Amino acid sequence: MRWLGGLETPVTVQHFLTYRDERTSGRRDLLGSRIPRPILILRDEADGVVLPFEPYMLLSAARAEGSLVPSIEYVLLPNHRPPSREGHKFADNTQTLTDVANVWLTELHL
Repeated sequence: MRWLGGLETPVTVQHFLTYRDERTSGRRDLLGSRIPRPILILRDEADGVVLPFEPYMLLSAARAEGSLVPSIEYVLLPNHRPPSREGHKFADNTQTLTDVANVWLTELHL
C-alpha cells in the first residue's frame, strides 16, 4: 500500500480494510467497499483491539450503493474471556477460526 511519502508499505488486511479515505466525495468511505471480491470478517468475541462496532461499519460500507463487494459475511466467534490482545489473535479460537474460514471458502468453491 502506498502510504507515507508515497512509499510502498506492507500492511495487514485488518489495517487496510479499516483505513478511512476522507478524500472520496468529501465523506468518510471505507476502502473495503472497493474490493471486488467476497469478504469474510471474523472477530473473536474477546478481541480487545477491534471494537465491537467496527465490523458493522465494514458491513455497512460493503453493502452500500456503489460498493464493489459482491458478498460479505461477518462471523463473531464466541469467547467467554474478557477482551484482550490475545483475543485479537484468536488465541482461544484458532480451530474455530480455521473451521469457519474453510466452510466459507468451500461454499464459494475457492
